[in-house]
Amino acid sequence: MKILIKLAYTFWPSLYKKRFFKSLDSLPTGHFKCEPELLYLNQVLKDDSVFIDIGTNKGIYLYQAEKIITRGAIIGFEPNKKLVAFVSKLFKTAKVYPFAVSSKSGVSVLNIPKKGNGLQDTRASLESLGDEVEKIEIETVRLDDWAAKQGITKIDLIKIDVEGHEFDSIKGCEVILKTIRPVFIIEIELRHATYPIEAIFSFIANFGYDVFYFDRKKLMPVSFDVSQMADFQKDEYLNDFNLYINNFIFVPKQSNL
Repeated sequence: MKILIKLAYTFWPSLYKKRFFKSLDSLPTGHFKCEPELLYLNQVLKDDSVFIDIGTNKGIYLYQAEKIITRGAIIGFEPNKKLVAFVSKLFKTAKVYPFAVSSKSGVSVLNIPKKGNGLQDTRASLESLGDEVEKIEIETVRLDDWAAKQGITKIDLIKIDVEGHEFDSIKGCEVILKTIRPVFIIEIELRHATYPIEAIFSFIANFGYDVFYFDRKKLMPVSFDVSQMADFQKDEYLNDFNLYINNFIFVPKQSNL
């Protein structure tokens, strides 16, 4: 079976993706085995949209975006070069950069937790994770600097999932927040935050944004208040996509999205 999977990855990437991301099959059922916010991409993206995925990891958001975007651009940022190689093979229409998005451009250290004899790539972070980690030197970039260098003036949606480094990532987007004003989907968790949790919500709100969460029953964004955070992220909800809410949607005021 492993040989067949490897052959599919090499020669039939569309078949491999369908199997690898099979948790997406749960989205129409209402019993979610992946992030329900993936459904929101169908509501906010169009065929000519520009989508930026910060913390691409293995590419589940790229997979959902490529079903919609045919004339726009799909862009990823992933500091783990092994994962960049993995997703670049699967997503030929996406451009994935081997950088971490932060508040400063330069060099930093990515901490990847050890798990058994391997590494837990999905929990890698620029934030300190203790001693049981593998440390990799990586390049960081401010998204404002990168967008200016690339001459990018249109961005429809930015998703950020960076395991506790999200406040630094969004601080590097001040010009984008002021001028381009895309929608943001940002993973924010009490268990990972090393900053006052209200601070990131206030920071983005000061640029004229409203905040929502994706309601699991209505399947649409519903207004959110930071006082709800603890109720949404109870320990017993962890790893249950139907109950645990850790992705928050920031929409510029006067938007119809």
